[in-house]
Amino acid sequence: ILLDIRSEASARGIDASFSLHRENSHLLRIGNSSVSLSTSENLSRLDVRVVMGRREGAHTHLGEVESLEQVRCLLEIARTKAASAVEKSFEPILEEVEDSVEESDQYDPELAALDPARKTDLYGEVFGAVGADYVYSGAWSSGTTELYVVSSASENEAYHVGTDQQFSVVLKHPGAGWELRSDGTGWRAGDVSSEAAIAELESLVDLYESTGGRAIEPGDYTVVFGPSALADLLQMAIYTGFHGRLYEEKRAWTSGTEIGEAVLGENITLVDDPTNELTFRHGFDLGGARRRHFSLLEKGRMTGVMYDLSTAAKFAKRPTGHELRSPSFVMECGSGPENASDAVRDRGDSVVLSIPALHYMNIPNTSKGSFTASSRFNATVLESGRTVAPLLSSRITDTFPRLFSNVSRVSPRCVSVNVSNTYERRAPVSLGVPTYIVAEDVRITDCAESF
Repeated sequence: ILLDIRSEASARGIDASFSLHRENSHLLRIGNSSVSLSTSENLSRLDVRVVMGRREGAHTHLGEVESLEQVRCLLEIARTKAASAVEKSFEPILEEVEDSVEESDQYDPELAALDPARKTDLYGEVFGAVGADYVYSGAWSSGTTELYVVSSASENEAYHVGTDQQFSVVLKHPGAGWELRSDGTGWRAGDVSSEAAIAELESLVDLYESTGGRAIEPGDYTVVFGPSALADLLQMAIYTGFHGRLYEEKRAWTSGTEIGEAVLGENITLVDDPTNELTFRHGFDLGGARRRHFSLLEKGRMTGVMYDLSTAAKFAKRPTGHELRSPSFVMECGSGPENASDAVRDRGDSVVLSIPALHYMNIPNTSKGSFTASSRFNATVLESGRTVAPLLSSRITDTFPRLFSNVSRVSPRCVSVNVSNTYERRAPVSLGVPTYIVAEDVRITDCAESF
């Protein structure tokens, strides 16, 4: 149907694109150690866009594509919107499918049809093994995403189908209030296991049970950031520093920096690599561009800025394949010790903080790259590389340039961290990040008296 309408639009001289998004999703939520929500969605959305010189119009249809006449009507709505739109100061770029693509390399039928009962059984295994006296919560989202893009600008068509899942379980002490968390991700049904969650929670339960939380004074500390915290830091640093719109409008913390200039430490290399197996791979974007390895930062030096269609059109740049919600950001691994505790063993009795995850991260000043967040799950205090106490909730307020210019050691091994947003269209996102980094002189601005 879409190919026929595409041909009709071309014959009528209409510059139009058609982007179909389909998802089959299931979400299980755990609250107070029981199932609080189990819901499924099977949704289809068709986005139709028409460009007329400096005018454009778009229309989204929620529902199945059923007939030629239906899509003709949708095209006419988008065309009418374009005809009556106010002219822009630039000429919008129409989507153009660069190559015909059909990809299903990360599709697992077993995960696509995962029975919700298997999810509840796995949570039950975790509760039973770690201890039924704790209060558990968590969420497990899984599903299938399909994307299909065509436009009147070319005869090519692009199709993607993939499965993904995002798992979390949180253990909370009913009296003391401390919380431990374990996460899981992947595109295969077997990528999430109760054994991994049990091992991670049990590795810290005895410490938290036997040792009171330690408060620290505000100041500069050596901090070991775990993969979850690192993924959040990198994602926020990338979007506030390497997104074309912010960069061109002088609102990014990299604005004023030229390509090739140093912005971070020499041991920081960042790429968007849609071939990396630690990420959810997409070989094309919704603008039809073939996605390829795209360098953002090479040994601390800025090498690229991301431009979606609108930003590229407005600032006369070439689109870079970033008209999508599922990038594949990857930080290069380093040459530090395999174990994070060995990486800080030489600090003697100096207090080192281990912060595996960040909570309520925000950006007080985008142009300076300043961020703030607090520790919450699994945070501990280390001395001589040995974990000695849980860390009470501590707030970090620092800047991306300062933090990532003071990284002393980087793990030699990388893992996948899922940072997907489950509140919008299904658009799985995972980053490939080192299992830890050691950052020096991180600013701790406050420490609570509780977890």
